[in-house]
Amino acid sequence: MAPHSHRAFAAFALVGLLLAMASAPALAQQAAPAQPQQPAQPPAPAAPPLPPVPPAQLALARQVIAATGIAESFEPIAGNIALQLLRAYTQKRPANAKDFEEILLGMKPQLDAKRDELLNKAAEAYARQIDETSLKAILAFFQTPAGTKYKNALPQVLNDIAAVTDTWTKEVATQMGEHVVEEMKKRGVDLGR
Repeated sequence: MAPHSHRAFAAFALVGLLLAMASAPALAQQAAPAQPQQPAQPPAPAAPPLPPVPPAQLALARQVIAATGIAESFEPIAGNIALQLLRAYTQKRPANAKDFEEILLGMKPQLDAKRDELLNKAAEAYARQIDETSLKAILAFFQTPAGTKYKNALPQVLNDIAAVTDTWTKEVATQMGEHVVEEMKKRGVDLGR
């Protein structure tokens, strides 16, 4: 795999996780069995807005994001989405492939702005969780040879961990499933495996 695809994998994993977390309540509601009609409850009050992050701390968090390689990992996301859309549109209307390509290429400024919006939100998340002194220490580390080595190795490390986790998950699922079948047989229920 090319180095940029490792970063893309890490970015997709991060975005996928965030999307999954955001959609979990909606999925839980869809999967819930129908309940008897209850009187409408007033909506919960909205959470108060968070206080603004000091600009210096936000700028420092943005530097940390760049130094750690997170910013680079966001680069291919919009391009990959555009490529998927181009393939889908071209399959439906091959004669218009050039039109679709021109339209998607024309969106680059908007996509760059959306990428910057994502980077700003990521920087704010860092700045809200990590104090300015720690952000400075993190930035200093990533500017050292060891920090650079860590940053460069991280995409492959994440890919390796993902592969190991996938294998481990399958093994544990198989082991748990077999155990349930055996225990149910002891209780007189054959699950027919």
